[in-house]
Amino acid sequence: MSTEEPVATPAESSISNKPVIEDRIYVGNVDFKATEEELKELFEGLKVTEVDIPFKENTRGEKTFKRHLGFAFVQFENKEEADKAIAEYNGKKFQRRHIFIKKAVPPPTEEEKKVRVEAFKAKREVYLAEKEKKKAEAAAAKKEKEASKAKDTPKGENGEDGKEKAPDGKPSSDTIFVTNLNYDVTVKTLNTLFKDLKPKWIHVPARKVPFHILKKNQGRRKNKGIAFVKFADEETQKQAVAEFNGKEINGREIIVDIAIDARTPKEEEVKEAQAAEEKVAAEVAKAVEAEAASKKASKEATEEATEEDSTPNEAAEENQEQ
Repeated sequence: MSTEEPVATPAESSISNKPVIEDRIYVGNVDFKATEEELKELFEGLKVTEVDIPFKENTRGEKTFKRHLGFAFVQFENKEEADKAIAEYNGKKFQRRHIFIKKAVPPPTEEEKKVRVEAFKAKREVYLAEKEKKKAEAAAAKKEKEASKAKDTPKGENGEDGKEKAPDGKPSSDTIFVTNLNYDVTVKTLNTLFKDLKPKWIHVPARKVPFHILKKNQGRRKNKGIAFVKFADEETQKQAVAEFNGKEINGREIIVDIAIDARTPKEEEVKEAQAAEEKVAAEVAKAVEAEAASKKASKEATEEATEEDSTPNEAAEENQEQ
């Protein structure tokens, strides 16, 4: 990496090498609320002839107000007085801030202002280019890390692409196994999908969620990305695989395969799971209703208290009118 400093243009060099005004100082980091009189008092004992705190006028609506810019210029009778001010007060605390002082330079010409603007733009372009470069490098590193992680992941029950597939075992004669489901798919969604094949039951395992989260989400929770669908016979089962494997549901292409008996839930287990879900849904609905009633009662009590507090005032107003 190069450590060379960029070469300054002649115009930039002329700005940085401008002769100072020997009897005038620049005061930086001045408190925004400080006045010219207060700054003059700071240099009491020195021969100050003029204090100037530059400001900017801002307008809000019909009001116009001045905002100090945080620096000032102080003019002295001679160079010696200015030198004393720098020696005695540079770095000293003035009101709420520590000021820094140096010799003032003449105001920039229009040409110098233009050079400063161009220099600022050039520096900003370099900064933005460096920022984009770092962003691209971070994205590339992240992509490489993900690729390396995917390469190192052993193949197994989840397959090469991470999608769960049916394990080895005896194939079912009437049930299919659906994977790569959108996590918002429900039994109702799949009932609509397979309605022409008249499934006997559908089981979409749901994720375990704490009760307070269920209550917050009005009983809604996401599935595990899989489902089991049982049909009347093997012919209908194979028809479902042929027709729906690769079909897009809620933005994802589902994978439909013959289920394995060892993994297929029994009808009693499906009914128990549905009953448990209905029970939880009822409890959530009850809790939500109770919370809503409590909030309503609290609101009504607050309104009643407000009305009671205002009654004496209304009576007093009536007496005053009388």
